[in-house]
Amino acid sequence: MQITIHRAEQIGGQITRISTAEGNIIIDLGHNLPKSTEDKDIYDNDQAVAEITRGCSAILYTHYHGDHIGLFHHVPDDIPQYIGEVAKRIVCRKYEQLSYLPDEADKQKYRHALRKASDLHTFRERQTLRFGDIRVTPYFVSHSAYDAYMFLIEADGIRILHTGDLRGHGYLSKGLLPTIQKYIGQVDILIIEGTMLTRKNETILTEAELSQKAAEIMRENKYVFVHCSSTDMERLTSFKNATRQMSPNRPLLADRYQTDILDIFSATAGQKSTYFEFGTVYTYEDRNTKLKKWMTDNGFTMFVRTGEKFHSLLDQIFPILPASAQPLLIYSMWDGYINRDDTKMEDYIRLQKRFADVTSLHTSGHATTDILCNICKEVNPRLAILPIHREKDTDFSSVGIPSNLQTKIITANHTLGNIGIKFIAP
Repeated sequence: MQITIHRAEQIGGQITRISTAEGNIIIDLGHNLPKSTEDKDIYDNDQAVAEITRGCSAILYTHYHGDHIGLFHHVPDDIPQYIGEVAKRIVCRKYEQLSYLPDEADKQKYRHALRKASDLHTFRERQTLRFGDIRVTPYFVSHSAYDAYMFLIEADGIRILHTGDLRGHGYLSKGLLPTIQKYIGQVDILIIEGTMLTRKNETILTEAELSQKAAEIMRENKYVFVHCSSTDMERLTSFKNATRQMSPNRPLLADRYQTDILDIFSATAGQKSTYFEFGTVYTYEDRNTKLKKWMTDNGFTMFVRTGEKFHSLLDQIFPILPASAQPLLIYSMWDGYINRDDTKMEDYIRLQKRFADVTSLHTSGHATTDILCNICKEVNPRLAILPIHREKDTDFSSVGIPSNLQTKIITANHTLGNIGIKFIAP
């Protein structure tokens, strides 16, 4: 068996290949997270992806974030690609939206991606897929992308758990450790994310706690705009639930793309729990006088994005508010997009400059070091721990795992009996 991991010492852009004599799979084919408009991902082209995927039996995606799926549209058509059923719907709606962009070159690129997304195969939780002698079983996890999975990979008598991105403080996290205990148990090799290794002192709210804080903010602020991921179901639920607590009743608003995403969540997760049912979400139309009066009289919550359309909407909405009104922007994304030179997003900063009042209310979509430690102890890997999705020079042993597990951490090329492990840097 050969395990090859690309870009383990960075957040995002991971690619993990597991090969045997009879099978060959890739877990995630992610694009680098954007750091500046000048940065290029060396794999972001058909030729590079064709080389990486040569001889591959299948590609499986843990979830729909671009740093895990972003290179999928370069994959040759003869290689099957797999993702969760709801995740596929989200990816298709995203590229449908992007294909409306006015630039003809962009339009053609995103239409091609939409075609590739439409061709994605899907899997279901706990239903095993087989590729030659490799067996892959997906297990649901909570993350800032809904319909995310970890994978149990079995081949050559070796059991590997690839966690993907996950967390222990979301609404849907309570099943994480019980799932590991009931269905997975001990493994030979653990491939585990380490996003939070450099952020151990960060305050981590549960999504329920975040929702309560949002409600407190909304009681003090009548006109609230929220900048969060348009595809983070649990975060959108937190702000929806906070808004529904307000009396008198306030409308919840979004644009057409966002309402389509919310409809997907309502029709899937919302059928399992009314907690994720979003109900009526309005789109702002200047001619809708009833909605405008409801907004000005009772207040509102509006999900916003950073494109020109939303700046135009702000130009329409701000004038209808009372002269004394101070609209609030709640920023609910990683603060590195605002205040880190190497990762800041200028369009995020531009949106914030439209508001005199901005407050941050966020919690991570990734596992705390306590959860990482608990996962390690539960699966008790017999041979190796391979930390990925982490910043350079981080020490995975600092999560607090026992000394016998610390000796199993591998971060450089290594051979374990008949298993070869290779790390490829950016």
